[in-house]
Amino acid sequence: MKQSATKRRTSRPKLPKAPEEMRQWSACVLQEVLAWEGVRSRPMFGMTAVYRGAEIFGALPRTRAMDSPYAVSFKLRRDSTTAARLDADPRIIVPEAAPMAGWVSFELRSGDDIPDAIRWFHLAWRHAGPKKGRRRSAAAPLGPRGRPGTDEGKVPTTLSD
Repeated sequence: MKQSATKRRTSRPKLPKAPEEMRQWSACVLQEVLAWEGVRSRPMFGMTAVYRGAEIFGALPRTRAMDSPYAVSFKLRRDSTTAARLDADPRIIVPEAAPMAGWVSFELRSGDDIPDAIRWFHLAWRHAGPKKGRRRSAAAPLGPRGRPGTDEGKVPTTLSD
């Protein structure tokens, strides 16, 4: 039996357009993130997705954004420390549609918020790293720029650090 030609399509969420100012801020964040070890990027739905190895950990607006025209998005594991940090930052947006998916957005209010966005992306980059129980390389730990002995394990506990 044939299905009706007027099949209902599921509605997709509208992705807000990213203003030029936000595109510039995203480019600044992306430039920093791409310098970290194992990070690559590729276009995705008007955004630039960033991966650590095969695991996606963030999305930056090119022409579209996820939750707000001025937001960057990243994926985090929800432990008690991370949840407390997310709750404490008024610029964080947790999507209503899928709050447990791990995706959250950070709304930039000005270019002064770029360092905080980078700190959130660094946390997402760390969460996308090797999982506990997996064998790590015998090499020295690498920092956010992929350089030995820099900042690894020293992610600020507050975003003002």
